[in-house]
Amino acid sequence: MRLKKIIYLFLSIVLGLILSFLIHALIEIIYLQNVNSATVNWHSVLGKGSCALPIWLQIGLPILGIVGGYLLGCWWWRIVYIEHRHGKFKNNNLN
Repeated sequence: MRLKKIIYLFLSIVLGLILSFLIHALIEIIYLQNVNSATVNWHSVLGKGSCALPIWLQIGLPILGIVGGYLLGCWWWRIVYIEHRHGKFKNNNLN
């Protein structure tokens, strides 16, 4: 059961990291479409590794993805494997 929880949390973290990269891409696409092309120094954008976002956002999004994935994994582990609440719908009106 311990190995199962480790794998579950690891895959939740990977999911959070993937989602953070997708959010990063969407933010950057929206930013580059809305910014005036005359104000963008494209040489500096390409010199920073082809990313126009500030460094704190480039680092912060993956960290938020990892932490969020871990917390989501802990939460769903509790719901699915400890409380066994998955797939059970309680309808008190039928009784």
